[in-house]
Amino acid sequence: MTGDNDGSTPPVEIGYQWLADRSKAALDRLQAIELADTSPLNADDLYFHPIFRTFRQNIVQCLYSALDHLRFLAWSLQNHKTPFPYAQATLIRTAITGSSLAMWMVSGSTPDERRRRALEFTYNDLKSERGRINTMATDPKNLQLWATAQDEVDAHRDSIEQRLDWIVQQASTLISPPPTSRGTYQKTFTDEIDIVRMAGAMAPQVGNGGWDPGTTLAQTWQILSGYAHARPWAALHGGTVTVKDPTPDPKTGLIVMSAKGDPDKLLDFAFRPVQVAESAVDRLAQLAAQ
Repeated sequence: MTGDNDGSTPPVEIGYQWLADRSKAALDRLQAIELADTSPLNADDLYFHPIFRTFRQNIVQCLYSALDHLRFLAWSLQNHKTPFPYAQATLIRTAITGSSLAMWMVSGSTPDERRRRALEFTYNDLKSERGRINTMATDPKNLQLWATAQDEVDAHRDSIEQRLDWIVQQASTLISPPPTSRGTYQKTFTDEIDIVRMAGAMAPQVGNGGWDPGTTLAQTWQILSGYAHARPWAALHGGTVTVKDPTPDPKTGLIVMSAKGDPDKLLDFAFRPVQVAESAVDRLAQLAAQ
């Protein structure tokens, strides 16, 4: 796709609308899924009740996040004259993360595999929530404010700790050799890049043109992660860089360049998590209807 259209490819505006339409359609299909009485998801949901979760909640939350970011991306592309140099790339990165996590969990080939993956996801979720609470507690102002609510704060922390312990106990029945502590359990976790690669492999259309879909999604996520962490190298691969002054600085050797958002690259990147999210919705719908 190109904004300087010569008739051989559709203009980027059509791509923006495709992105908006497909993201909305995937969201509509997700919200329309109904659970059959015979679906294995009923047992998966029940499995997580002791920690006040359901299996489907994890999947739906990840897909909502992915599709919400993609819909906002489409809106921002349609309503701003030119792409932003950096910000829109991070929206796609989050969409890849959310759609990949959903695909990873829902594509487990057995109930045990689905639950093992969802346990890992939930453990990381609870652990990060605990970290946020502990950080908040270090603020001197919060120490004063919480003096009257300490019992409530402590009860919430205790609840998180109990749920983390429960997850490790359950995981010990699903993993061989069984983890004996939180530390040994966390060593069994799947690396995030491997989750993304696996999700891409489950959505072959991501590898359009003969490319390996798992590698394509993984390297896309790595480029966009560079944007999310303000890595200078990422803009060289994810956008358009213009050399403003080719003369190297006599002291540093640097040359002056400017970065611009590239609408064609953004669309190529964005349709990859759309395809993963669509496939994840399909798999969830299939499990729900069984």
